[in-house]
Amino acid sequence: MSSDIQSAFQLFILANYLSLAGITAVVYDYILTFSSEVEYVWCQRWTWVSTMFVVVRYIGLYWIVTAALTSTLFVPGPVEVGKVMYLSYYWAFFVYLSTADLLMILRVYAMWNQSRTILCVLLLVYIIQTLVTVVFEGIYTNPNTHFSVTTIQILDFSVCGSSIDNTFYAIYYIVLRLVLSALLAILAVFQTLKQSFDMYKATKQWQPDRYIQQLVKDGIFYFIVYVPISSCPFCLSPFALVPGHYPHKH
Repeated sequence: MSSDIQSAFQLFILANYLSLAGITAVVYDYILTFSSEVEYVWCQRWTWVSTMFVVVRYIGLYWIVTAALTSTLFVPGPVEVGKVMYLSYYWAFFVYLSTADLLMILRVYAMWNQSRTILCVLLLVYIIQTLVTVVFEGIYTNPNTHFSVTTIQILDFSVCGSSIDNTFYAIYYIVLRLVLSALLAILAVFQTLKQSFDMYKATKQWQPDRYIQQLVKDGIFYFIVYVPISSCPFCLSPFALVPGHYPHKH
């Protein structure tokens, strides 16, 4: 066995373990927090914010599990993934991130004492990002035009992966989504610092509001994980191919 083939095979084995660990952790977290979800969401008055929470929670679960499975050798074959799976994978990811963005906008809006100016600026950026993303998704994730399949033979495994034939799409996609997340993080940090200084001037003590602290922590964490999450569709496969087909063994 050549060193290149051995390295590639070991990469697949590592992907198997990482995917299994990821799926286990996510599902375990969902099970642990389900009682809190029932108490604070399902047993309360239903609002459109509740709807967004459910969308993010369960579409995110579907996407993570699908992304993990399509990047491993867990599925015995031969197995083919048709257009429905391929399109649902990408559009579920789009719905998940778009809804999460909207929830973060509402959080920053609350931090700024429901400032309409802040809300209008964030919504403007959000709408532009969403419209452009829909156009790019519709064009470059079309399996009839910009979608190609590559097969790589590793020992007795035929590894099938899909790729988009325009690298500009991946770069533009990540940069475009990064703008809004950076703006959300900056506004959250700025407001926290401003409130902390105001509190210090009034009381001569550093006593930032704990709710604001939690919001800004969530905002910074969201920004930090945004880039790798946004890049996931372009780098999950060990061969840097967008996963559109399950690897399968002959």
